[in-house]
Amino acid sequence: MQDREPAKQIGPMARALYRLAASFCLILGIIGIVLPVLPTTIFLILAVICLIRAGDHRAERLLAHPRYGAPIRLFLDHGAITRRGKALALGGISLGMAFLVPLALSLPWLGVGSMAILVTAASYIITRPEPLAVPVQQGRQR
Repeated sequence: MQDREPAKQIGPMARALYRLAASFCLILGIIGIVLPVLPTTIFLILAVICLIRAGDHRAERLLAHPRYGAPIRLFLDHGAITRRGKALALGGISLGMAFLVPLALSLPWLGVGSMAILVTAASYIITRPEPLAVPVQQGRQR
């Protein structure tokens, strides 16, 4: 995603669907800022991908965000997650799994399935490379 341009020209219906998906992901990301068990960055990454595919200039606004822009760019450009990002994500997943234990005991098929999804997500996060050098965020130089 180095060039951050839409891969091809898309029709107005596809553009609208990408924008709708981006809005949904953005809302989930904003909710994730408040709720520790819901991830934030992955939904913002998905929102940026949808906006890029839609050819929407608002993707650049998310990429320029002072707090979330650097991790999004890092993942889109290199598939990397910082050690701190991994620790926060795995902590949130662990917290989510703790909340799922009662569900797994009362509804095993749903609880175990949900836990399997979280374990898969944790495995994916663990296997992502860490960046060689963390990019300096705008306005936070030492």
